[in-house]
Amino acid sequence: MPQLPAKAQLVSQQAAFRALAVSGLAQTRLLFWNPQKGWYMGRSNGDPPIASTWSSFPFMELVAAVAIDQPTAASKAYVNRTFRAAEGYWDKTLGVNGSGGVSWLWGLTNTGTAYFDDAGWWGVSYLDAYRATGDKRWLWDAGRALSWINGFGWDKKSGGTWWDTSQSHKTAEPLAAAAKIAATLYDVTHRAYYLRIAKQYIAWADAKTRVASRGNLYGRSATDDTVMDYVQGMMIDADIQLCTALRQQSWCKKAEAVAGASVQAFPVLADWAPEYDIVYERALLDLYAVDHDPRWYAVAYANAASAQAHSRAADGTWSLKWDGSYQQPGTIYTQSATLQLFAWLAAVKPPAS
Repeated sequence: MPQLPAKAQLVSQQAAFRALAVSGLAQTRLLFWNPQKGWYMGRSNGDPPIASTWSSFPFMELVAAVAIDQPTAASKAYVNRTFRAAEGYWDKTLGVNGSGGVSWLWGLTNTGTAYFDDAGWWGVSYLDAYRATGDKRWLWDAGRALSWINGFGWDKKSGGTWWDTSQSHKTAEPLAAAAKIAATLYDVTHRAYYLRIAKQYIAWADAKTRVASRGNLYGRSATDDTVMDYVQGMMIDADIQLCTALRQQSWCKKAEAVAGASVQAFPVLADWAPEYDIVYERALLDLYAVDHDPRWYAVAYANAASAQAHSRAADGTWSLKWDGSYQQPGTIYTQSATLQLFAWLAAVKPPAS
């Protein structure tokens, strides 16, 4: 487990992370905005000219995270503008009788095959838009993403969530995201419908996907024991929300168990890719905010310090991995994921040491 510096240095570094997140967001808005389309490009060179749902998710989270940390009128207004525009990912032609669903590309209708993990990421980001602004419109957006996953992505016969509308295979990403969305919506609204979904999805994952050889972490499906850090992150967050909403410490203990197994199973300095690893790091910070265990903060802090030292490229963009190794250059998701890590660390009070 990494060691933390003295409190004074942590406070100073928190201010540095905040400054990097704010300036980085301004840079991202400038580099990736496509005025002809009215949304952001997937890469700064304009190819593709519109970012996919997955590529946009880290950016949307960055926008919300900066506003959560710095809740100014201007930052909240920018959240509202961004998330209203991001409703362009909703395709009314999906679903049944115009119920709609989340497309894989902004502005696309008659999407064809749609991906339930995209819906999960999209819905999760709207939870943070609500946290940043208090605007209940964003709860509605998160809720319709959840309804899309639950209505068409959940296997009503044997459980589990499908990867896409072709039902080619099942996977944990939409399940974990939907569990987090449902648990959070229950915490906010206290609607039994959301609690029922959250418990159902978590219970299925507990029964079908735990991998004993990897510390009882969640595998990708009932038939694939691949464990991924961002799936653990979403499940940690779902447990935290139920702990808060139900005031049952057993859910917090469950989150701590998954986090403890995760820091044993994955490298302390995350080495997958920023766009995936940020989901896990953010969940550790969410858990730290609840139980104040400095271990979780220390892991996120170590990764942010490494990113600050190594992930900025010669052109000034945050386009490298957190250890400085190569990452596909000029992508909105890599830049936004790294800046988002800085923003989340800025938004929580550091431990004493």
